[in-house]
Amino acid sequence: MSKRQFEVKITGLDDFGRGICKTDGPTYFIPGLLVGEKAIVESTFKFGKLSDIKVIKRLSDSPYRVSPKCPYYPRCGGCQLLHLKYPRQLEYKRNKVQNLIHKFAKLDIKVEDTIPSVPNFEFRNKVQKPVRRVNGKLELGFYKTDSHELVPVKKCLMEMPLSQRISLEIQKLLIKYHYEPYDEDKGTGIIRHILIKISKSYNEALVTIVSTTDKIKGRLQFAKELIEKVKEVKGVVLNINPRHTNVILGERNIPIYGYTHIKDKIFDNDFLVSSKSFYQTNPYQIENLYGTAIKKAGLKATDVVLDAYCGTGTIGISLAKKVKQVIGVELEKDAVKDAIRNAKINDLNNITFINRDCTEYMMKSQKTFDVIIMDPPRKGSTPEFLEAVNHISPRTVVYISCEPNTLARDLKYLLNKYRVVSVTPVDMFPNTSSVETIAVLQRK
Repeated sequence: MSKRQFEVKITGLDDFGRGICKTDGPTYFIPGLLVGEKAIVESTFKFGKLSDIKVIKRLSDSPYRVSPKCPYYPRCGGCQLLHLKYPRQLEYKRNKVQNLIHKFAKLDIKVEDTIPSVPNFEFRNKVQKPVRRVNGKLELGFYKTDSHELVPVKKCLMEMPLSQRISLEIQKLLIKYHYEPYDEDKGTGIIRHILIKISKSYNEALVTIVSTTDKIKGRLQFAKELIEKVKEVKGVVLNINPRHTNVILGERNIPIYGYTHIKDKIFDNDFLVSSKSFYQTNPYQIENLYGTAIKKAGLKATDVVLDAYCGTGTIGISLAKKVKQVIGVELEKDAVKDAIRNAKINDLNNITFINRDCTEYMMKSQKTFDVIIMDPPRKGSTPEFLEAVNHISPRTVVYISCEPNTLARDLKYLLNKYRVVSVTPVDMFPNTSSVETIAVLQRK
């Protein structure tokens, strides 16, 4: 192992918000530094490969640097840009999307300004907190970047205040009931994660305890006591995950006490949210995200719309009153059940949900679609799905993406038949390097 200290000057930020420094040798990516800043850094090489690089002393400050309000930053891996002024975060995200689309899709389209989040603190309606022992004490918190080392966090500036209150009560009750945290290395203990979901519209919460086993003594009393202490908690669910995996939730849910769903509102429509439901994590931006996508889709009253990767139907239901018919297709069975319930509670009769692989459905369907709205997972879509889009050939394709790398990769599969007419970043995740993006394509 060898170490070396040297001076660097940062010329840009990479896709993860790290400062870029190009030298005669390797290019370095250094967390915590901003464009134009100089610093003394120390690199560590093991077996001839860079294993770590850290800032020893910052020699100059960017005019866009701010002092982070979070006492856990940057040890906690949840945020990457808390040291950068918020307007510059928005500019960084616009540039990131534009550069990736140029790099992978070979397009020089002008990306619109990033739609800001108001507020950009205390916005998260969903948090997943590992439970571990740190220095012998039961703690809830978040992992350090690229590790499973827990940083105990009492108050996260990104989560809603109600979520913070619930976390503190859960920690007290876990200690009171002698529930042992899970130890990944030893495979001992039972409590792995706490999942909290908040309804901004109705001020309700759903708590899911992720455990290795369903044999938890006193779990009913635990749940009742939590609900008694925090009245906004409407239900406690036990999720069983005995596997040695990084996946947080297991396959089986057991209701402990109270409700298994809470309700939230988007555009005057109510949506049921369960432990496994996908629901956007920034409720202050959901209507900006969906509203922008719907407006740019150019919908007509005669349109038939395909809501691909529809999940629990939030997008399709939000636009249903503007079109003739919506068909949502989703592979996850439980999500389709929730989508059907969501359509029913909103008295919508022109929307249908189908539990099926969307690529297979599109290739075999004889139906004509005017608009396809797709919101795939972070890994993006597949060449087969995009070929099926070309096969159906709708007038408009609206691609909503939480990962601009895979969006840019996927766009090139559609460019023979479609032209990109707009790309709009939406800041769903302030103070991080992540960005949501809406790309609208029109058939040539």
